[in-house]
Amino acid sequence: MERIFSIGDIHTVTSLRLAGVEGIVADRENVKKVLDEVLHRPDAGVIVITRYLAEEIPGIISDINLNSPKSVIIEIPGIEDPRGFGKSILDYITEALGIAL
Repeated sequence: MERIFSIGDIHTVTSLRLAGVEGIVADRENVKKVLDEVLHRPDAGVIVITRYLAEEIPGIISDINLNSPKSVIIEIPGIEDPRGFGKSILDYITEALGIAL
C-alpha cells in the first residue's frame, strides 16, 4: 500500500509526523539525495515537499510527476514560508491529484 511521505524543514516534518505522515528533514544541499531515497521506497506514493526545497529541483519534480508510474510530488508551503498556507494540506493534495479525498 502506498503512503504519504514529507520532505522539508524540521518544523514542517515534525508537524506532519503528528498527523501520521512519515518525513525526512532536508536542506537545499541534500534534497536531491533525500528525494532519491524516498523514491526508492516501494511504498512511496505521494511525496509532499516544501516549496523552499522544491525551488532547488524543479526539473526533477516535473520529470517524476510526468513519468513516474507510482509516485507524485506535491509542493506545499513550509511552516515558516512567508507566503503562508493558502489552503489546507488536504486541499493541496486534492488539487494535485485531481480527486476528492
